[in-house]
Amino acid sequence: MNAMKNKLLRIVSLLLVVCMMAAFFAACTDKDAKPKEPAHVDYVAETKLDMNSNTLKQEVQWGKFSHVDGDTSHFEVPREFDATGKVKARYLAVNTPESTGQIQEWGKAASRFTQEKLSTAHSIIIESDGEKWEFDGNGRYLSWVWYQPTAGAEYRCLNIELLQNGLGVGS
Repeated sequence: MNAMKNKLLRIVSLLLVVCMMAAFFAACTDKDAKPKEPAHVDYVAETKLDMNSNTLKQEVQWGKFSHVDGDTSHFEVPREFDATGKVKARYLAVNTPESTGQIQEWGKAASRFTQEKLSTAHSIIIESDGEKWEFDGNGRYLSWVWYQPTAGAEYRCLNIELLQNGLGVGS
């Protein structure tokens, strides 16, 4: 019977030690520590404009009446590119909330973002998605819109930047 008591006492003691160790380790953790946030990835910076690809590219100018909304702009171009000297561009792969006519939530924010980026850009290039220009049902050039924030800087893809900043959805 003494052997049984000793065995039971050892088991209880071992369980007590295990419980105390668990309590000690739990007390050592920092309950106020914030979970680590994932590192921010700038997908726009990782995307590069390839001037040697087989897509069509055209340097355009931001003009007085260029701004329409978050995913549509009117640009001035050389008359050799378009006889009117203007193109209407609809941004590929992104749809921002409306900010003209019907005003949707975040539409004005997307519109201001686009206007801010392009009106201060050093250079703007529109790019086709393939080997020829495609148009939407409203006669707008379907385009990737690249802008150079300052002279010598890398071009940034505004289409992706709108998505990265939560101002549009993929389309």
